[in-house]
Amino acid sequence: MTTRTDPNILISRVRRTLNNAIRDENYYMAHQLYMSLYSRYIGIQNKEAAIRTLHEGIVVLMNKHQNNLAIALSEMFAQSLSTQRIIPNDDIFDFVKEIFSKLGPSHATERESMLNTIVQWTIEFCPEYPHGHPSLHKDIGFVYWSEFNYTSAQYHYLRSSDGLGFAAMLVELHRTRGFKHEVDLFIAQVVLQGLCVRNKIIAQSTFQSYTKLHPAIKGEPPFILPLLNFLCFLLKILDSGQLKTYIVLCEQYQTSLIRDPSYTEYLDKIGQLFFNVKPIERRPRQQHGFLGNLLSTLMGDCDRDGEERPSSSRPMNVEPLD
Repeated sequence: MTTRTDPNILISRVRRTLNNAIRDENYYMAHQLYMSLYSRYIGIQNKEAAIRTLHEGIVVLMNKHQNNLAIALSEMFAQSLSTQRIIPNDDIFDFVKEIFSKLGPSHATERESMLNTIVQWTIEFCPEYPHGHPSLHKDIGFVYWSEFNYTSAQYHYLRSSDGLGFAAMLVELHRTRGFKHEVDLFIAQVVLQGLCVRNKIIAQSTFQSYTKLHPAIKGEPPFILPLLNFLCFLLKILDSGQLKTYIVLCEQYQTSLIRDPSYTEYLDKIGQLFFNVKPIERRPRQQHGFLGNLLSTLMGDCDRDGEERPSSSRPMNVEPLD
């Protein structure tokens, strides 16, 4: 009668063969043995060891410049998170961060494909984060920042909860690539975009950190720059749901808001998300400009809902700035 070999003994044998393959620079065999180890760990219900093995294989093969073999394992790694029902956690996010960084910009297509699969995995297990887990976006944002890819970094930081890191990146971006007079524009875009993706936490925390970290601001409200005061007021009134207060706020800061034509789209969306405004009917711009057109439509919506139309000469009904 034959006896079944202890699975752990078999794993030890595969591990020894793997080490020899790496020593002998037989990387294709090493790739196959990493997959074999993964399968054996799955067979004994040790999912954590299985995922760790794939991560190890990707890093080892990338370090040995075996990029195609490493990419194949990275695809397996990403898919396994969902198929093996791995619960999102910081250890896995650390693995993803290292793999993403190792693949680098030269394999942008492959690593974006891997990342998309992993983001969907986090949504599957954490539906409260419809854009993907904030901790994952934080790590990926940091990798892009380290590569000076500020556009991609901003995309991921907007979906994270790391306002301090985001603000530090924005300060660096403005000081290295922006004009002095744009110091408020850099943070305004982020706050408005953050609110448009329903991430109030990142909008508030990034604004607070940016105004403290940036050497050209470094102060408490009220600020010298009007646009910063607008953002400060806006963040204060979000929870009120008072449309007329929102309208007066936009009216009183029109001069600052017309500096960037994209703001009208953001303000439109914010009105819908936080002040129960109906989607604005697109129409030709009126003679008083794009923001005036937005305000007229907002006030029309306010009238339809039976609220008293606010006057731009009336003091704002918000708490004083601290």
